[in-house]
Amino acid sequence: MNKFKNITINNYINYLFVLYAFLLPISRGGISILTALLFVLWLFSNDFSKKIEFIKSNSVILYFLAFVGFSLLSLFWSDDASGGLAYIRKYWYFLIILVIATTVQKKFIEYGVSAFLAGMLISELVSYSIFFELIEWKHGSPSDPTPFMNHLQYSMFLAFTSLLLLNRFFHEERTRWKIFYFLYFLTVTSNLFLNGGRTGHLAFAVTIFVVGFLNIKNKFLAFFSMLVLASSIFYTAYHVSPVFKNRFDASVVESQNIIQDGAFCGSFGSRLGLCIVGSEIFLDNPIIGSGVIKSMDEMRKRVKESHPDKNCISHLPSYHNIYVQSAVHLGVIGLFLYLMIFYSILKLKIQDKYYFKMMIIFVSVYSVSSLAETMFHEQFSAALLALFTGIFIAQNRIENEA
Repeated sequence: MNKFKNITINNYINYLFVLYAFLLPISRGGISILTALLFVLWLFSNDFSKKIEFIKSNSVILYFLAFVGFSLLSLFWSDDASGGLAYIRKYWYFLIILVIATTVQKKFIEYGVSAFLAGMLISELVSYSIFFELIEWKHGSPSDPTPFMNHLQYSMFLAFTSLLLLNRFFHEERTRWKIFYFLYFLTVTSNLFLNGGRTGHLAFAVTIFVVGFLNIKNKFLAFFSMLVLASSIFYTAYHVSPVFKNRFDASVVESQNIIQDGAFCGSFGSRLGLCIVGSEIFLDNPIIGSGVIKSMDEMRKRVKESHPDKNCISHLPSYHNIYVQSAVHLGVIGLFLYLMIFYSILKLKIQDKYYFKMMIIFVSVYSVSSLAETMFHEQFSAALLALFTGIFIAQNRIENEA
């Protein structure tokens, strides 16, 4: 009985943090419920005033707050203030950063990362079961086996998880665990290329070289070895995965259509068309943007008036690029604040090499993936950002406290 009496609110937060990390890849409801529960507990937690002082001194959190604050301010010059408010409300998932950054203890950080990997393992097993038609699932099909989220977000989750495991392979010294991590890396990477999300494929292709440079001292050897590994993976995927082959071939055809005919339909072409139209809208209000809105009416109006050849992009719900979307909504100021979030993450002083490398890998995967989707604004990908941003800040805090 005395043991339970000695458990503080901080202890409960640490345990629930591990559960949050586990449920993050597999449960929308789990993300929402635990975000709310953890934040409420945090408000009544131990040393709350000390935590507020820490928040005031942390540049990552301050840039998050500044970006959200400027988004709210933009409603004053937005054409759709109520819709803009509905858009911004999704940022409440970032509240979990405050909780993790100020409260999670050292041993629970590793528990949290392992719990996330366990959640991804469950997601992966369900995905393979859908692909091999062992089960029927309400979300996903054999041609697109994404069990819990859309394929764009899932491909980013898989890309980060596979490269996190590859980083663990380099970091681990025990042979049996090196073998385990490499085999797990191969299964997750295989799942990535069974998925139709080219977003994750691109993030993987870029960041695998980052992993090599971080872990291999000889940079020529790092580049060459990662080039061989990446080439082998992509070659095998092209000849084994019909999903990847179809998506890759479609990208080639789309590129040819854009160059030869100026056709901006298709997944890749429509994104390029959105960038062109979005850049024109941005130039109308380059400093503060046109204000956050939920609809894409402004884009549709511009297409109708100036780009009838790009009419096929009119049905799209977003710019599918967080950099373009931030620039259109919030201008140079908003885009600067967004970029500074990730710059300040990379500037965190983390002595532990494992977490330092994980931080760089995560920022690389997330930043590249955001070129093709508004990851910052979607539930699963926003929660992923919140989880690992909180972990990196907590690791920095713990090292400074030591």
